Amino acid sequence: MRGRPLMPFAITAIVGILLMVALSLVGLDQRAQMNADDTEEAEEVTEFEDPVTAGQELAQQSCIGCHGGDLGGASGPAINALDGKYSVEEIADIITSGYGSMPAITNLNAVEADAIAQYLLAESE
Repeated sequence: MRGRPLMPFAITAIVGILLMVALSLVGLDQRAQMNADDTEEAEEVTEFEDPVTAGQELAQQSCIGCHGGDLGGASGPAINALDGKYSVEEIADIITSGYGSMPAITNLNAVEADAIAQYLLAESE
């Protein structure tokens, strides 16, 4: 080792790089499996028997933090009087895509966003 003092460091570096590559590939595979599981779970909910009631429960979980307990406004604007301003499709699109300062709510699927939209319009009447 007297003639090649850097050889142990070079071997250690090569082994470390190979381990990082191997662990990255394992992580990519696990992420692909998790995404596949999420897709299967999202497809399980196709429709609600009563979308307005389901929308009320979902709104209580997803909307009251910003729009207030009565949806009359808090840090976000009031959303309890939307009748005639937006359609169900427009409200669902705002929920899933975001609008202005409202971020997209990514943990809801299209059926859940549609249920919230139906609830908001039913409450506005």
